[in-house]
Amino acid sequence: MSQYQNLLLASLPLPISGAIVSASEFVHYDLREKIIEPNVPIKFIHFIESGVMSLLKVMQDGSQVELATIGNEGMLGVPVAVGIDSIAALVQCQVESSAWRIPVLAFDALSKTYPPLEELSLRYAMALFEQIAQTTGCNQTHSVDKRCAKWILLTHDRSKSDTFPMTQEFLANMLGISRTLVNATAVSLSEKKIISYVRGRITVLNRKALENESCQCYEALGQLYKKSMDPKVPLIGA
Repeated sequence: MSQYQNLLLASLPLPISGAIVSASEFVHYDLREKIIEPNVPIKFIHFIESGVMSLLKVMQDGSQVELATIGNEGMLGVPVAVGIDSIAALVQCQVESSAWRIPVLAFDALSKTYPPLEELSLRYAMALFEQIAQTTGCNQTHSVDKRCAKWILLTHDRSKSDTFPMTQEFLANMLGISRTLVNATAVSLSEKKIISYVRGRITVLNRKALENESCQCYEALGQLYKKSMDPKVPLIGA
């Protein structure tokens, strides 16, 4: 069994994951802390060990909408792996998190030394792209109730706890909807005894029922991730 909670590190041969960790520092991030700023050069790659991060698009009027949720299945700073030094998006801590943080230059050097690390980075870049594409379609076609249920499931998976912080304002920002709609959905799920929502914290009471409330995108995201990360599926040009 791997000593790492991060699934990417755990999937690598020990000499490679060990080299990454040796060049990294273990860091902690608090709720709402900004990790990557829009259009600012990315200085570090993060391999998430615990917690939840959100990839957000910030609009000109200051409003935000979530493009992807990232936990211990992924990494932050993936644009660097495909030769891009910044992104027009914000990465913010959604549930307090811990991660192995490695400088970009050190990561680049290790990627050149270890081809499996480079391939893994490219596969995860594809997995993240698939998640963003699925989320974009979901935001356009599925009801607020189903999208809220999906978001709670994704956060539940990554937080490793039945209880996690969530204010109505924050969830409204994540989904690009009004606080009134968020409140109505939270009340509905609470009345069905699927969740408890008290003082800005959600507790999942009935996981199976919550899955039934979600749109099919929750299951689809899991399948897309597995396909993107499957070493049996060749990369383009490989």
